Amino acid sequence: MNISFDELKQQIKAKIGNIAFSPHFHDTVRKRPYLSESLVTDALNRFDSYIGFQIQHLKSEIRYKIALILSGRYNLVIVLEITNQGLNIITAWKTSKKWQKAIQR
Repeated sequence: MNISFDELKQQIKAKIGNIAFSPHFHDTVRKRPYLSESLVTDALNRFDSYIGFQIQHLKSEIRYKIALILSGRYNLVIVLEITNQGLNIITAWKTSKKWQKAIQR
């Protein structure tokens, strides 16, 4: 299934009112105290901060890894599934833009 970046944004926009967080996300929050449900929800609602995405094909579902601008120093990466009911947030983490630029060289 090929989907454009704009189509993905539209699907997220249509389902943003019904977000579920997986147990794995809550386990991740314990390890990464900077993360919270509200941080992820707020970031997903800022559609102008979306940088790009990757599609991850699993056995029975498709997941999307979305990169968003979090601040001048960090990006936020969110892995989610789009279901009939809404969005299922699998995990999230922030990455340093400085580190990303270093590995791109």
